Amino acid sequence: MSDSLSEDLLTVRMKHRVGAVSLDVSFALTHPWTVLFGPSGSGKTTVLRTIAGFVRPDAGSIARGGDVLVDRASGVFVPAHRRPVRSAGQTAWLFPNMTVRSNAVYGLGWSTKPDDAQKAIEETMRLFRIQDLLDRKPHELSGGEKQRVSVARTVISAVTYEGPSSTLLLLDEPFSGLDYAMRDELVGGLREYLMRHKIPVLSVTHDVGEAFQLDAEVIRIADGRVVQQGPASDALKDERQRLMSQLKSGS
Repeated sequence: MSDSLSEDLLTVRMKHRVGAVSLDVSFALTHPWTVLFGPSGSGKTTVLRTIAGFVRPDAGSIARGGDVLVDRASGVFVPAHRRPVRSAGQTAWLFPNMTVRSNAVYGLGWSTKPDDAQKAIEETMRLFRIQDLLDRKPHELSGGEKQRVSVARTVISAVTYEGPSSTLLLLDEPFSGLDYAMRDELVGGLREYLMRHKIPVLSVTHDVGEAFQLDAEVIRIADGRVVQQGPASDALKDERQRLMSQLKSGS
């Protein structure tokens, strides 16, 4: 999954002020999985929310291939529900009156390919280990189970997207509340699954190990600026060395 793609998946040039952070970022996604890495408060979530269409940037443009999603200079703004983008965050948003099954398939596409859609549903449910929870309601689930259902719904919607090209999947630390063993297993399985379906991903993390596990392109952001972009082995080399030094000193 480390091979780059022939065309930009997404180009972002935006300026936006949120709280004390003045964002001024410019980057292009050219790899199947890209990690936006940086400390809390550096603007990572705002970048994802802007790409998704939940935030209008103060200035700049965002394009997905040849489709312009935002261009403040010309007044273009494609609303969130019309963008080829699906997103999941740290908070599980589920419909309380629906079962896990109904929540998971909300937003299902591929209406003309019901057999393929059902196969995607079943495979995603197995991946997220929710196949035994399907008849439960959200109030009957633990926090981690709710989160897995929420992300599974987003993945099903992305995989079965019926647009002319694949959708872009945005993940804002959706596994941060899970234990490390479960998180590592889900991340590894999800990486392989989305690679097969050719779903590009931009995810947010401040976990060095997760970035290396994904073998992802890394965009480092600090104080609202992109400070480095490249393979995890290059972009996070100093972070990894720092963590290794801490482990050695604490042993």
